[in-house]
Amino acid sequence: MNNWGYHLSAFRKAELKPFATKYALSIEASDEHWIFDWALDESEDYDRFTEEDGSSWMRRLAPLRDELLRGDLRPLYLGWLAGASHGELREEALEPEVPPGLSEPSLPEQALVEFLEIDPDMLAAAMAGSARVPKTDADDGARLDAWLGEWSRDEMVAVLKLITQGLGQEAERRVRSRHAAWVKAQRPSFSAAVRRRSVAELREFAKTASGVRLEHEAKGRAKLEAERRRQREAHLRRLMADVDKHWEAIDVQAKRGSASGYDQAVRALVDLAEGYALMSSRDEFERSLRQFVVRHATRGALLRRLTEAGLWSG
Repeated sequence: MNNWGYHLSAFRKAELKPFATKYALSIEASDEHWIFDWALDESEDYDRFTEEDGSSWMRRLAPLRDELLRGDLRPLYLGWLAGASHGELREEALEPEVPPGLSEPSLPEQALVEFLEIDPDMLAAAMAGSARVPKTDADDGARLDAWLGEWSRDEMVAVLKLITQGLGQEAERRVRSRHAAWVKAQRPSFSAAVRRRSVAELREFAKTASGVRLEHEAKGRAKLEAERRRQREAHLRRLMADVDKHWEAIDVQAKRGSASGYDQAVRALVDLAEGYALMSSRDEFERSLRQFVVRHATRGALLRRLTEAGLWSG
């Protein structure tokens, strides 16, 4: 469970209400602050929240506070989505306005997704309804100058007085609240571009996203398997390029008469069996194996290992 307080002036009640859920994201107002509480009701892996886990959840999630103060509502939408994916909301419930940039989550937002165990297919469905954040070439310094240019002399003097009176935190709160409101006012509205979807619709979109994800994962596995086979065949070709040398090395391991020597010999023979099948024939391997077995016929432990590996039937 994680919660932070934000000054009331940073948000409007009507703006926050659509994001609240029964448990995943609760939103309360104190005398001066909004209190946001993200929570995970049930998990099959609570061990990841122990101190020994090393995930440093607070360190990863703490930057969400600054994101919200900048007017970024993606963390709130993710809280709502967690509630939707965990069955807290009715199927006919409508999503909040999807914040722009949801398909490009920040690292803290990725941590929040992990923390809340949001269904990846529901997340993909939600991302499909999010507009991209327009790129701007405006310099941050120039934007800051523009914001400061809107301050009156009396407003600046009031903040400086707070600082000289030892009320630096209050001065910072005022500056941050004012800046957050200004930043939000600069953000374009995307509400007219995207229709709000119901939880049921998101679930249907999630089914499609699941199919796409599974297909992508299957292609990824196939690609990895093809690469593994390529590397394996390259290894076997190198092995067969000097096969006599490897038979001699296997003999040396067998003659050690130890369990580790036998294990290494059998592993090498498994490789040779594949190498012969690729480059020559299984029959040729078995002829060479019979000669090997004759040389080591008294080593019962070795023969047993060969049988268990499916190389020798006695």
